[in-house]
Amino acid sequence: MNINWVYFSDTNFPPGEIKNYLEKQQFHLTSTNEINRLHSLLPGNNQTVLFLKAHTLFNVYNLCQEISALYPQVYIVLIVADNMENLKKAMLMGASDTLRSSYHLEELSEAVAHAKKFMQHRASMEHNVLNRVKENSRVIAVTSPKGGVGRTLLTVNLAVAFARMGKKVAVIDGNLQFGEVAIYYNMKPKRTIYEWVKEGYGHANYSISQYMTLVDGEVSVLAAPPRPEFFEGISEKHIKEAIEEAKKLFDIVLIDMQVYLSEIHLRFLDLADEILLLTVNEISVLRLSQLYLETLESIKLKDKVKLILNRQIKSQELDQKKIEEILGVDVYCTLPEQANVASSSIKAGQPFMLSNSRSHLGKAVWKLSEKLFVQKSEETTEMKKDKKWFQVGK
Repeated sequence: MNINWVYFSDTNFPPGEIKNYLEKQQFHLTSTNEINRLHSLLPGNNQTVLFLKAHTLFNVYNLCQEISALYPQVYIVLIVADNMENLKKAMLMGASDTLRSSYHLEELSEAVAHAKKFMQHRASMEHNVLNRVKENSRVIAVTSPKGGVGRTLLTVNLAVAFARMGKKVAVIDGNLQFGEVAIYYNMKPKRTIYEWVKEGYGHANYSISQYMTLVDGEVSVLAAPPRPEFFEGISEKHIKEAIEEAKKLFDIVLIDMQVYLSEIHLRFLDLADEILLLTVNEISVLRLSQLYLETLESIKLKDKVKLILNRQIKSQELDQKKIEEILGVDVYCTLPEQANVASSSIKAGQPFMLSNSRSHLGKAVWKLSEKLFVQKSEETTEMKKDKKWFQVGK
């Protein structure tokens, strides 16, 4: 892969260690301190990495924003003075990575490695994306109005179960401020939905999969932003586009929702084919679930709901029929109480569908994934029959 490495400084400050490091890896670095020359080096190459250093003639952040707007395909590594380092501002201005002026060799090495990996992934995606467009993909939102009932745990394990069935699976962390999907997979994503919104949104050659992280179990994760305040730049239109893009590449798109309903999260639910509402056999949680269902009914989304009863044990006060009577919907699936399995999975950062799939909880999740898959297959068959009958009748 031929990466176009470029260095710009608005003074005569040389690239120094950057040039030496790249040459040791058999890469060529083109450096310039002339803005016109820089503009001639950037167009037409989708594999360009730019080290951008400015503080005399230009404000480095403003220059970064200008270049990002003119050449959205360029991967910008912003070199800033130590006292000016502001990751949030850099990302908002279109940078892909940052380096402090007093960077260490290890930091430079890491920045170069990230850039190379990104370019390799981009090249791979551009080559294969047209051959991987999916049809009849499904979007499943996993939700609950109460935290701590196992929503994220179910999402990540259901994703692994679907992947074991041969499905291409993506998980979108819909908890845009305090998402935990990455933690449950024990990963530290380099790219998240925030970077996709800043770099990839609206650009056809920036596949959303470039901003996903492949985790154990062959599941791709679009993680939540790295900082809670970053969610402010994400809108409903971004969510809609993210889901539509993911549907082109994956058979199953799972969304891990958060407990409250904002306009963005209502959009998640609206775009979902199915809503898995997770609840437990506790009066307080059941009351919240009832209110949640009433809200969904008022916006005509209740028909999508499949009720999942988690941590169910026989000795609990309310039986299943009573719960169904209270909530006005049938229980679609029950998951047994198995705290040791769930706790070990969370602590290890590994889904129990990988480490302990033969547990009672693992078998229940596997049964749920099969039930969802079989039901969809039957629905598709019926739709085809109806279509055929309609055509014959016509």
